[in-house]
Amino acid sequence: MRAREQSAELLRWMLEHYSPSHHEAVFSRALVQRLEHRGWRAHVDEAGNTVASLGDGDTCVALLGHIDTVPGEIPVRLDGTRLFGRGAVDAKGALAAFIEAVELLEDSERAGKRFLLLGCVEEEVAITRGAFHARDHHRPDFVINGEPSGAHAITVGYKGLVRLELEYRAARRHTASRGYRAPAERLVDSWNALRRRCDERNTGASLFEQDIPALLSFHTGTDEDTEWATAQLNVRTGPTTEVDTLVSCLSSVPDVRVKTVSAKQAVSTDGNDPLTRAFKQSIRERGARPTLRVKAGTSDWNTVASTWNVPTVAYGPGDSSLDHTPHEHIELPEYEEGVAVLARVLALLPAANRSR
Repeated sequence: MRAREQSAELLRWMLEHYSPSHHEAVFSRALVQRLEHRGWRAHVDEAGNTVASLGDGDTCVALLGHIDTVPGEIPVRLDGTRLFGRGAVDAKGALAAFIEAVELLEDSERAGKRFLLLGCVEEEVAITRGAFHARDHHRPDFVINGEPSGAHAITVGYKGLVRLELEYRAARRHTASRGYRAPAERLVDSWNALRRRCDERNTGASLFEQDIPALLSFHTGTDEDTEWATAQLNVRTGPTTEVDTLVSCLSSVPDVRVKTVSAKQAVSTDGNDPLTRAFKQSIRERGARPTLRVKAGTSDWNTVASTWNVPTVAYGPGDSSLDHTPHEHIELPEYEEGVAVLARVLALLPAANRSR
């Protein structure tokens, strides 16, 4: 493995390109140009993703990250060992570490492998368009999803997420009518049925297994002939959740219509695949004890998992508690450690002819 002069110049350059969701195009084109200058083959795909590769081997290692951030620009500055900027942790830190780790490898360590960098758009919004496009156009053998875990930790699972919309509409009636119940009450009944079901299922279950509902918005109104209520909600789901059961709870109230906007299954690995073992070995070689984590959120891993169905983990330097905050930053020693861990993992991964 090549020696590397410690520098966060690439990451700082990335942070200086503000790229909130739906506004990634300028950064994506700039990143392609920069990668081409560094020796990668790179282009912007039809979805706007940055796609780049290095190496020509049969074993494809996908480095799946995202180039968008949440809104809220943070002035890029270095304060001691802390580099501030939107995306420092979530998740340009991981993306820059991917690039630097691949470039650290000796030719012998790259032999038989092709490193596929996927900088996806729109990960931070409801419909992860970039990851869906990548899922349908690539077939890797290993996947590292670039999300902050900490340099000596590996994320081995994410909860699922179901997004739902409720609606009740009826002919307008006087509120003094016999047996009258307002549309808002109908949706409250539906919401309460879901909460009861989740509370029952969650008793004694781990957080990763639980179903956690959240009511996001609630609106009511009337027009000349109709009265109505609508609501939007999420349910963070576990690996054994039956989405149809959630929907049936909500629709158990007569005439409440339920629409599933999106549904992502929970994902996890048992920790015994070659990729996870390589991370464990790499972290131990750094003199640390590897930590395995599961997260209550979702990532692009949830989007690609069922189609790719290959060894996958999420990894990236940085403290995930700083995600989306106004003081997002990364410690440079943490970033450098992440690059070193990743480079060793990529060297350890086996290269073999595809069996699929």
